[in-house]
Amino acid sequence: MIDHQPRTRNRSFRAATAGIIFLALWSARGSGHPPDRYELADLKALEQAFVELVQKVRPSVVAVRTYRIRSPGSPDTLVKVPFSQGSGFVIDSGGYIATNRHVIGGADLITVILDNGLHYDAVVVKFDERGDLAVLKVDAADLTAVHFGDLANVKVNQWAFACGNPFGLANADGRASVTYGVVSALGRQMTDRLPGNDQTHYYGNLIETSAAINPGSSGGPLFNIDGEVIGVVTAIETNSGVSEGHGFAIPIDKNTRVILETLKAGKEVRYGFLGVTVDDVEPADARQVADSGRVRGARITGIDPPNGPAAAAGLKPADIIIEFDGAPVEGKDHLVRLVGYTPVGSEVTVTYLRRQVKRKATVTIADRNQSLGPAQPNK
Repeated sequence: MIDHQPRTRNRSFRAATAGIIFLALWSARGSGHPPDRYELADLKALEQAFVELVQKVRPSVVAVRTYRIRSPGSPDTLVKVPFSQGSGFVIDSGGYIATNRHVIGGADLITVILDNGLHYDAVVVKFDERGDLAVLKVDAADLTAVHFGDLANVKVNQWAFACGNPFGLANADGRASVTYGVVSALGRQMTDRLPGNDQTHYYGNLIETSAAINPGSSGGPLFNIDGEVIGVVTAIETNSGVSEGHGFAIPIDKNTRVILETLKAGKEVRYGFLGVTVDDVEPADARQVADSGRVRGARITGIDPPNGPAAAAGLKPADIIIEFDGAPVEGKDHLVRLVGYTPVGSEVTVTYLRRQVKRKATVTIADRNQSLGPAQPNK
């Protein structure tokens, strides 16, 4: 589990949660006005909906336990030492499991514990370091695969349910823990906030949730109330090292689904590469890129390498990219996503401002790993 030490204290969300419960009951009644009182039957109906949801989704959730093989003294004696624990979920009934890359990184052996308590040795089919995702395979059939939702349909304050293996509680029997809360925010950017992160990984556009997430929850699914996976639980922000109401999940959208399918096929995920370092536009330049009152754009702070796509197209430091392939650029993080998910080899039009003059350039998107190798900060 990745955690982060915040700069400010977290605020209580209990009162807000109670209010949401009653709002949900009111909405379920279909009335235009909230009723004067709620009956016990209303609360029991909501409770039953939650119970049925868990019964539906928990068979798809697994516990992940990893080990290292060590020699305690004699090279002829090897022992299996517990190393880490996390969560995962079934993406294919034939035994394919999705989890976070950081859950299984550095492990010599991986064990997956299903909801029925059966333990299986797992192999890594493929992992994606930058996206912090991995697909495992176990020798099991007829597993219950999850159903995916889509970020486009996720709204702030919707119900959210985290399901996984916090503190290794499901290591023995595979019975995942379930917590609930709401979608607290969308589009959170954590790449620069995580301690020790050298931008090997990209943690942007995350779903923030108040559902309790703790060490060991990483790699587990975040469900909506329909039982669809809307995110992969990945990080928390905390002073104490445990849940304080701010968890984060990689969102499920078409790009994430493509990554998981690519990993399942045993193929490398290819990210587009432009060859620039960028930052958000400073307030002093807001008027240059304002659109309907909203500041957008990403300022180029460097061109690297000197023979990369951006350099070949004539882009320079201090240029402000305002459109990429016809899409308005909302900021640095948005540009990273737009470039990264553009197919390698594509020719793309970049619209930018240079000394307040709008210009256009055509760039050919390169392969990030081939251009820089892994673990580089450039976009």
